[in-house]
Amino acid sequence: MKKLLIALLFPLTSFAQDGFTITGDIKGLKDSTQVQLIDGGNGNAIEHTIAVSGHFIIKGKLVDAALCVIVFKDSQEAINIFMGNENITVLGEVGKLKLAVVKGAKLQSDYTSLIGILDLYKDKLNATSTELKTESAGKKRDSLINVFNDTRTKLFDHVIKFTQEKSASPVSPLALLIIAQLFDNPNELEKRYTALQTSAKKGTYARTIEQVIAESKIGSVGSTAMNFTQNDTANHPVSLSSFKGKYVLLDFWASWCKPCREENPNVVATYNAFKNKNFTVLSVSLDQEKLNWLQAIKQDNLKWTHVSDLKYWSNAVAQLYHVQSIPQNFLIDPQGKIIARDLRGAELSKKLKELLQ
Repeated sequence: MKKLLIALLFPLTSFAQDGFTITGDIKGLKDSTQVQLIDGGNGNAIEHTIAVSGHFIIKGKLVDAALCVIVFKDSQEAINIFMGNENITVLGEVGKLKLAVVKGAKLQSDYTSLIGILDLYKDKLNATSTELKTESAGKKRDSLINVFNDTRTKLFDHVIKFTQEKSASPVSPLALLIIAQLFDNPNELEKRYTALQTSAKKGTYARTIEQVIAESKIGSVGSTAMNFTQNDTANHPVSLSSFKGKYVLLDFWASWCKPCREENPNVVATYNAFKNKNFTVLSVSLDQEKLNWLQAIKQDNLKWTHVSDLKYWSNAVAQLYHVQSIPQNFLIDPQGKIIARDLRGAELSKKLKELLQ
C-alpha cells in the first residue's frame, strides 16, 4: 500500500531524438533567477540558464524522451514536461506554475492525461490509507478496506485503459510502473507491457519496467531455477545442476532462525517419505558460524545436502534468489523448473504425493 502511494505521488522518467529548445516566459520571476532542467527520473541536472525579465531559454539534447522538470532557485514551484528534442514554449506566472501552459511537447498531453487519472484517485487512496493506520479491527475497518480496494481497482482499470489507448506513447511504460505492484503476477505485467507498440518501448521508463519484470520473475513459479555452486559442510563444491533429474526442495534456513527450526521436523518427515521416490532436499544456510550450522544439522537430523558461504544475509545464493526472509523454499522439477514455492507443513507432502504417487 505504502509503495503504491509513493509511486502515485512521485512518478519517474522516459525518452526522445534531436536537440531541444525551451523558451520560457514567467511573470513575476526575479531577474537573474537560476533556471534548471532536471531529469525527473534521477534528479540530475540536464541544463541550466539565467532568467532575465522573466524570460529564459534552455537548449540541449536528450537521448530519449523524458519526464523533465523545470525548477527555479529559491522556489518550491516547478513545471513538469514530458518532452523529446522539440521546440517548446512555457508560459506561466510565479505562484501559479501548476497552471503553466506548455506548447510544443508532443507527449505532454499524454502525461497530463495520466496525471489527471491519478488525481481522480490519489487523494481518496491516501485518505483511506491514513484512516486504516489508526482504525482497529471491526466493521469500520472492514468498510475502509473495501473502499481502499475498490478505489485501487478503479485506478488500475483506468490506467490499463490509458495504456491501451496510448499504446504507442512513451508515457505508457510510466503508467504501468505506477501500478506495477497491483498486478497479481509478473506475467500479467509483462503481457500489458508487451502489448505496447515498439515506439513506446524506449527510454528510462521502458528500461526500468523491463528490469522490474525480469527481477519479479526471479524465483517465480514457472521460471527456470538459477544454477549456483556453493560449498557443503566438508567444503566440497555442490551445484544445483547436479540434482537435475530429481524433484528438489531448495530450502533456505539458518540455525538461528526459530521458525526454520520449528519447520525442520516437517521437512524431515517429508524427506523420509519421498527420498526413495526421486526427491531430495538441498538446504542453503544463512549462518555465520560454521559450528552452529553443523550442530543444528545434527540436532534436527537433517540428512541431506547442505551448503553455505557463511555470509549471513549476504549469502550469494540467497541474494541470487532474492531471499529476504526465512524459512523460504522452492520446489524444482526434474527439468529445473520451479513448480511451487514456500510449501509448509502438510502442503509440501501433499504436493509431492500429487507428483510422485
